[in-house]
Amino acid sequence: MSGPFGLDGAFDVYYEATNTNNVVDQIRDALAATYDPGISNETRQQALQFLDHVKLMPNAPQHGYNLAEDWRQNDAVRYYGLQILEYTIRYRWTECGLAQTQQLREWTRSLAGSLRKQDPLFIRNKVAQLWVEVAKRCWGDEWMDMDQQLVNLWQTSVGVKGTVNFVFVLYVLETLSEDIINNEDPAAGLRMEVLGAALHEIMVPRYVYEDVVRTRGDRQEVRCDGEGWLARIAEFLVLLINQVTREGDVDTASELSACAIKALDALRPTLVWITIRAALTVDLVPSLFLPFDTEDVALQTAATETLYVLLCRPYNGNEQTAWVKLTQQALHHDRIGTIRQIFEGTSCGPGEEDESYRLLKKLSELLSVLSDDVALHPELLACDSVDVPAFFDFLVVVVQSKSLAVSLPVLHSWSKLMGVQATTVIDMVLRALQPLVQTCSERLLRYEELPPDSEDDVVRFLDVDSDTIPERHAFLGNYRRYCVSILTAIGRTRPLEAMQHVLGQMRLMLENGPYTGGRGFTSDGYTKNSLPALQFDAQFNVVSSVLKGYSMWCLDTQALPHEDPLFARAGSDRATAEDALQEWSSGVINLHVDDPDVAAKVLHTLVAVVKTVKPSSEFVLKVVQHLLTMRLYDNPGHAAFSDAVRVFEGQRVMELQRLALAFSSELLEVYHELEPRIGVLIEKHNEDPKLVWSYRGFLFMIIHRAPHLEHDARIGRLQQMLQPIQLAWEKYKSSSSLSSFEDFCQSLGLGNLAEFQKAYRFDEVSDWSAQQLDLDGIARQQVIKDRIERIPLRMTRAMLSVTVERLHADTEEFINARAVWRDLILTILPSVLQTLRYAVAFHDMKNWSHLSPELQAVMKRTLQDRFWQSGISNESKDEFYARISGSKTSYEGFASTVRSTMRIVRDQGYHIIFMLTKFEDDLYGIPNVAEGLADNLFSEVEALPANHLHPLIDLTIRLVMRCPGQYRTTVLPPLLKALLTRLDNKITSEWAAIDAATNFDARDEDDLGNEMRAESILRQLAYSMVCFVQSLLEIQPTPADVTNGTNGTDAAPHPKIRDIVLQDPSILEPMLVFCNHVLRMRDTRCCTAICRVFRSVVPFFQADTLPMPEVREFICTEVLKACITSLHEPYFADMQKDLAALIANIILLYSRRTSTLRNVLLSLPGMTQHKVERTIEDISRVPSERKQRALVLGLLEDLRAVSIHEAGKIARPPPPQGIRRGEGGQQAYMQIEQRPAITNGEETGLEDVAGLFGD
Repeated sequence: MSGPFGLDGAFDVYYEATNTNNVVDQIRDALAATYDPGISNETRQQALQFLDHVKLMPNAPQHGYNLAEDWRQNDAVRYYGLQILEYTIRYRWTECGLAQTQQLREWTRSLAGSLRKQDPLFIRNKVAQLWVEVAKRCWGDEWMDMDQQLVNLWQTSVGVKGTVNFVFVLYVLETLSEDIINNEDPAAGLRMEVLGAALHEIMVPRYVYEDVVRTRGDRQEVRCDGEGWLARIAEFLVLLINQVTREGDVDTASELSACAIKALDALRPTLVWITIRAALTVDLVPSLFLPFDTEDVALQTAATETLYVLLCRPYNGNEQTAWVKLTQQALHHDRIGTIRQIFEGTSCGPGEEDESYRLLKKLSELLSVLSDDVALHPELLACDSVDVPAFFDFLVVVVQSKSLAVSLPVLHSWSKLMGVQATTVIDMVLRALQPLVQTCSERLLRYEELPPDSEDDVVRFLDVDSDTIPERHAFLGNYRRYCVSILTAIGRTRPLEAMQHVLGQMRLMLENGPYTGGRGFTSDGYTKNSLPALQFDAQFNVVSSVLKGYSMWCLDTQALPHEDPLFARAGSDRATAEDALQEWSSGVINLHVDDPDVAAKVLHTLVAVVKTVKPSSEFVLKVVQHLLTMRLYDNPGHAAFSDAVRVFEGQRVMELQRLALAFSSELLEVYHELEPRIGVLIEKHNEDPKLVWSYRGFLFMIIHRAPHLEHDARIGRLQQMLQPIQLAWEKYKSSSSLSSFEDFCQSLGLGNLAEFQKAYRFDEVSDWSAQQLDLDGIARQQVIKDRIERIPLRMTRAMLSVTVERLHADTEEFINARAVWRDLILTILPSVLQTLRYAVAFHDMKNWSHLSPELQAVMKRTLQDRFWQSGISNESKDEFYARISGSKTSYEGFASTVRSTMRIVRDQGYHIIFMLTKFEDDLYGIPNVAEGLADNLFSEVEALPANHLHPLIDLTIRLVMRCPGQYRTTVLPPLLKALLTRLDNKITSEWAAIDAATNFDARDEDDLGNEMRAESILRQLAYSMVCFVQSLLEIQPTPADVTNGTNGTDAAPHPKIRDIVLQDPSILEPMLVFCNHVLRMRDTRCCTAICRVFRSVVPFFQADTLPMPEVREFICTEVLKACITSLHEPYFADMQKDLAALIANIILLYSRRTSTLRNVLLSLPGMTQHKVERTIEDISRVPSERKQRALVLGLLEDLRAVSIHEAGKIARPPPPQGIRRGEGGQQAYMQIEQRPAITNGEETGLEDVAGLFGD
């Protein structure tokens, strides 16, 4: 068959024409060569080059059609012919004249009409894809009878082709709906209005189409006569299901079921957008429930997924009646009964019948959607067809499933139903309280800590559902969160019954559980993850949740009008509850516990009860007495138990501080008794500075927070308590510790560290964890641990923490805090900053350059952290910590001591500065404070490992956010410039190192694991910085914007943080440079966020006042190039929408203000001025953002990365001779485009980027 594609056709002639028959023979031979394993690689490459060359020939479409329609050819040859046609349609359509496009359309229609049952599915699907590609380009304009042609195919006799035409049409309709409505398809986006209207017109049923006709205006009709495709497919589905249920032949029934699944697949993308009224008109819900009458699990699953899509449609006030009726159809008692029958009949054990198990999870999701609808619109239950008790009973059955993956969706729905105030729902919730409390209590068990060989069905299902430990942790975390939410709601709605039950359960566990020596507890076998310990932990969380609910109930009842009878009743119930809680607490106080973890949870519960009840002073003091006198006897010979006892002691004093914050007045009355008791405890724990200062902080809080204390006496006592800190800092400052980096190391016992490691032959030991220190080495290690206390960081942090805890501005407590800390800040801050500088410098290898290469390697290894990384580490977090704990006296333990010393110094220093920001003027008003902070915090920060930088970012955010308005213009520029510049250098250099390592193939498993950890940490760091930039640009005005700090003496408005960032070049430049670098980082989350950042700031730089033009030029060059280059790479294929939107935004706002933008676009390979100008004009003219994106993607069509399915299949014609570019860049571009797969970390070489822009 000859067509209009000749040598004088619309396509440019790049090669000499060859004999058609010879070309076909050569194509067959080339394809055979690519699949023949005996052919040499050189010959195969030549064959591939020839096949790419064929696509560029002027008569390529003719060859493609001839190959595709010839049944005598093998499938590979026919498929290649279809690929030629696809290439022409997708990439050369705009070069075709009307006759050529008509011929392509006719060829596509001809190929569709000639499909046979014996054709493989991939051939049939490719023809359908061609149909869709043609439709996206001309349907509704030149191609007006497409719907009629689809109907003709649909009505072909089944006896002739079986289900071939049905499947073809369904595939076309499914893909049209996906590409036009749901996906970001550039070809469809350019004709969105026409295609969207046409698709809606042919899909809706006749009744709805009458409204379309009335509102269509002058648009020509594309719909053929009939009921519309939604009704047609629904009717077809019903027909198929009826035949499946009656069909006796297994093969025929299987074919019909497969066709029914295709029909459901075609419906799903349409149900996302079509009107609810249309779905209701064709009785879609009853049709979708019919597959449940079959025994085909795959068909039932497909029906469930389709129902889920339909019922997920949000409530629409414009379609209220239709939405309610549709949802009530799904809630019909017969249909809920059917789902329950399927659910209970499909139940399977762990690892059994994957398809059946998948159906169970889908059914749970479907039921969850219905439950959520009921939670939002309880009026749905006011219908005779809905069996409300049966529906809620089914929810209970599903939530009790042994598979947490099946249970979770409905559990989430229960958490929402708990808050519904409709009487019908409340009654059903009350009926379900007992099984819900039982289920949620059981499921709060930390299953991830149970042994992997556990016979518990829940654990076995978890093994099936989670591939990695982090997945399991995240899943269980969400599950427990919903359990806590439900228990809290139960405590709020039924406080007396709920508390009585859960507290009674906890007491029974304490009375009968193995938590004392008399009932089986031993310190030598202690583990906090034993089953009894985990069970108590679960019950502890149950009690905490219910107590939280009870507190909310108390607030609810206090808000009632006093004349309301419910108020008096609530008061009586509250008194009863408080008496019961105090009685329970008194009973628990008398119970002895030897398990440290259980004992800590008991104390926490007691304090929570006291804070909730707010009882008499006597009872508060009774609890305090218990906290002070409760004893656990340490056994240092059993390391795990001894560590747990130390943790308990820390938690005990934290609970005392919580009581001091809540009951300072009551505790002040007995302060004369408390002070000596605390003195005894301080003396007892004198070797633990953290505990010592926590106990002192407890006394400080009482004096600081207690009301009715005379002002001068209070200030005097507080200053006396802080006097040791003042003296310690003065002593530290006067010592030689801060005179140099070497003296700083010497003061911490690290002065001759390299000599020590050389003497112990660290450089000769490969496995540091296996090599133990001798007694002298252990003694040296202890010296380092002890020396850190010479720096008064811990005491300062401890006392600052108790000072600023829940401290509100403009209160007496705040005024008193400023009074006692104001002078101390001037003493503390300079030394803290200098200490931080040295602690950071310790990681800088330049400071160890005087060492031999062997010792430099030892030092570098010493500074490498051991850490557990979620998603990468092969062991659980507890296993990791157990391994670390077991190597404390090894060489690795010594290195860990060195590292942790510097980390502790930095963390405590950061925390001190963090808390000082609370005092605002007293910190920010210090002369040159910004320069001091910037210099000491950031000057050597690039030496720190990436995982150590998050606290510094958090601190900077705090410094920026708390800065009073009058100090912003002087404080923010030095801080932000230093952070943005240093962190940008750090992050970009780390990415470069990872890319270099990725391209190095000779790596063992350990190297790969380290690279994965490093990359994961770097991604987190980069995202933290991206979020920081977002916060700078999105911060809303604060009270400090209109007042002068906390004093309020200056009513003049102060500049907003966003305005300072965008107008001060010293901040703006490093921020934009960092953001531009992020556009090239292979991290989709970061890149997507930065695209949004740029889109938010691009409009700001349209003015011509400085520095706007310079910024505009930077965006039009560097940012635009980065966007285009990322579009060029396969890694960024999933975020082309975001990149295209940013490019369109730049073109729209800057194309009339600078010629740089055009020059950059024209420097691209194959780009013509006409094409660029036309795109700019179109973008400026169309208001639709999607169409603007489509125009950008169309402009860059030849440069965009192809999908993984297209990689290696699409070649691009050479550009016209008038466009010059680097040949190497073009070759590299083609290589990237043809790469068959994407591997994490691939990086296009620099020559590729340069070649793109002709550099």
